[in-house]
Amino acid sequence: MRKIMPADYAWEDDWQEEIYTVTFVHDLDERETLRRFGVADDNIRAVDDEKLMERIEETEGCCDMVLATRSGDWTIAFEYSGWEGTRPETLRELTRNGGEAVSVMRHNYASSHDFEHAVDGRIRTAFRPQTPQERWGSHPDALNEDMRELGLEPEPDEEFQYLPGSIPAALALASRICGVLFTPALLDGPLLSGVITDPVPGDPPEGDPLARHALRAVDRRLAEAIDGASPDLQRRAAIAEARRQCGLAGVAGHPVLAEALARAERGETPPVGHDSPLAELIRGYESELTGHPIDSATGEWMTSPSADPHRSPGDRRNIFSIDTATGMPTCPSCRWHHRPGEEEREEARPRRQTAVAVRHALSPDARRAAYSTHFALVHGDQVMADRDHAAAVAAMLRAASA
Repeated sequence: MRKIMPADYAWEDDWQEEIYTVTFVHDLDERETLRRFGVADDNIRAVDDEKLMERIEETEGCCDMVLATRSGDWTIAFEYSGWEGTRPETLRELTRNGGEAVSVMRHNYASSHDFEHAVDGRIRTAFRPQTPQERWGSHPDALNEDMRELGLEPEPDEEFQYLPGSIPAALALASRICGVLFTPALLDGPLLSGVITDPVPGDPPEGDPLARHALRAVDRRLAEAIDGASPDLQRRAAIAEARRQCGLAGVAGHPVLAEALARAERGETPPVGHDSPLAELIRGYESELTGHPIDSATGEWMTSPSADPHRSPGDRRNIFSIDTATGMPTCPSCRWHHRPGEEEREEARPRRQTAVAVRHALSPDARRAAYSTHFALVHGDQVMADRDHAAAVAAMLRAASA
């Protein structure tokens, strides 16, 4: 059999699914695979596209349904807008008693994709496709030869390798393991599926909760500088960075952001509630960026931002949501809405990034606040990316902690 290459997954770059997980499971049929995902026997049934879309709308885009199909000795489990198949606990259940599974998650919104290969209840090799030099598992180097051939360089010359568009290569690596080429056509037609009602319980937390934070993979020096700082310095650094981003985005005087940072400076850092002014502001900025409308009466999305809208002629589109019980629109006031152009989106991105940074600065955990707030500096796709400033922050933290 010829070696599968990223070109075999070239279609993935243009696929509309921005969040999904595909898991290849060896020697389990579709029903047993669904059971081990946490789908009850009574809920396993053939589902078509219409029922699937209904479930996606019911869950506001956070779909909890798993589809299963068969290819040779492997079952392919697919999750729209889900990632249950990447959890170590789920992979342990799927591969207990000598089994094998490999999963790939694409998550464009979090910009944190995932690759996991498990055998006999243990993670063997795992990494984020955008930073393949950071691997973990019982055999982190087991796939290095194939990774290198696929462009997922496991030992790069540069210190901070970041690979955008690496999902086709990750899928090709999974296919080399299982010998199955995944295509969207495999999802056509009614497939056995079910809603996860009894997920595999999570393991009690142990070790460093930030050990797999993306900042450590992208800029270990900055992460280590944060680790060496006191909680008070970590908090002050997070607030200072969020305030700096507010200035760059031109929203330093926004009352919601200013009040949030003032609370952080006073040491008032409870979790940011969904109905808080800051959360509502973030949704408003997200609306500017995507064109999805906010209900002015409730401050909520009129419909799921992940729903696939029917576009109208020109630059406007119809936002819709259907009550699956009645078949009637759940948002009678929905109408044609403006679809922002790229220039408008470029203007909105800094405001949204800044509001998210302020939310990070309010994290009850000062170390997590510093990690998450500064991640925007080193992430290649972020509008606030600034490697020089990241290096200056790291130097300041080390000097202050000396």
